[in-house]
Amino acid sequence: MTNGILMQAQMLIDEEQYDKAYEMLEKSYEKYKDDAEYLEKIALLAKTMEKSEDAAKYWEELVVVNPNSLIGYSELLDIYNNTNKYKYYITRAKYKILNEKVTQSIDDYKKAINSTTEETEIINARFLLAKAYEHTDKIQNAIDEYYRIIEHKDDMAIYYKLADLYAGMNDRFSAINILERGVKAFPQVNELTEYLSGLYLKEGQFDKALEYARNDFSRTKAYLMKGENEEAYKILNTIEDKTNANYYALFAEYYFNKKEWKKCSEYIDKFNELAPQNPLTYQMRALVCDENNDSYGYHYNMGKCYSYKQEYELALAEYLNAHRFDSNKSEAVKEIIKINEASGDKTSLMEFYEKLVRQEPENTMALKGLGDIYADMYEHKVAIDYYKKAAKLNSSDYEVYNKLGICYEKIKDYSSAKDSYEKYLAKAPMSPDTEKLKAKVSSMNIGNSAESASDEEGFIDKIMKIFSK
Repeated sequence: MTNGILMQAQMLIDEEQYDKAYEMLEKSYEKYKDDAEYLEKIALLAKTMEKSEDAAKYWEELVVVNPNSLIGYSELLDIYNNTNKYKYYITRAKYKILNEKVTQSIDDYKKAINSTTEETEIINARFLLAKAYEHTDKIQNAIDEYYRIIEHKDDMAIYYKLADLYAGMNDRFSAINILERGVKAFPQVNELTEYLSGLYLKEGQFDKALEYARNDFSRTKAYLMKGENEEAYKILNTIEDKTNANYYALFAEYYFNKKEWKKCSEYIDKFNELAPQNPLTYQMRALVCDENNDSYGYHYNMGKCYSYKQEYELALAEYLNAHRFDSNKSEAVKEIIKINEASGDKTSLMEFYEKLVRQEPENTMALKGLGDIYADMYEHKVAIDYYKKAAKLNSSDYEVYNKLGICYEKIKDYSSAKDSYEKYLAKAPMSPDTEKLKAKVSSMNIGNSAESASDEEGFIDKIMKIFSK
């Protein structure tokens, strides 16, 4: 902890014993050099004592330890303005980025490049400039800067970054070209060759994919996509790592190619055990369903695939398609309800709650959902019917009794409201509403006070009904 040493230093500073304070802080440097508070204190003291070189050193160390230190960058700007223009512009750019002015930082990075002839400084400034271009969605400008960097010096990470940017633009041709260049520069780096192999797979150039594949999984995938199933099978049987989910995905693909649907499904399930909630599980199941002319299964599984990708509009479209092919199955209906609950589409929500109740009359989730919707529509008697059914099916669900109490109050059936609240209190004694509800139940015994309050609520409800029509 630096608190003790900093407090002692501050006491000396307050007494204007700067030399002693500085000497004390200097002696503690090795112990606290990674502490931002310590560095700021000694840097400020060095500035006060006009130790410019020391101050610069400590401010520079501060912004390394705490890259978000505005005071560090501000002080360095004052120092560099008269001593080092390259560092001045780099620092000013970072200061602007901290103040969320990334666009303005771009011009400073350009000025930094023009303020030096040192290759390492130019490369550093170009890299930061490229990152700023990326942040402002000027992707082509970023690409140009990354190319300028590798003109100075080959860098494996830059080849990978360029490939990523091109892939993000769906420009596989350019991504492949830069990766081929990268592989020539760094033939020993498997990440580059595997990336290249994967892009060739997507392009359907399976022989090229095999040429650059560096592991058994990639080679197996290429053989399977090429249709050479037995070659793929040979490699699969040599793989010892059975904990890798891809092992089971590739076996599933092998049996898919062989049209052995039972074995294929078994391996999809094994893949799912190791990689739960992976969209690929449902994409593979969808393809199996499609091959077996199961339209409902195809669209339902594609819906699950998009759901796990968080592409909910596409998921909803697939679930609706599944429902059209078989309106008697409830799985798609339940998924449609989940999406509509999240989006707040109450019209569609009511429609599918009702469908689910017809399919599963004892589904308490749907019964309560319908109760909530009708309660929101001020149709309290209809809401009560649904809540009562839900309560009968699951008497331990205490929340439904609270909802019943509210609806009974709305229609001025205070006896039933009191009974519902008492059941709620009996089942949920630790509820945060306990004391408030106890007071309400107690007031219902008095009669007029509760009734008059409810009359006022009823009057408001009537007005709301008029304006909601």
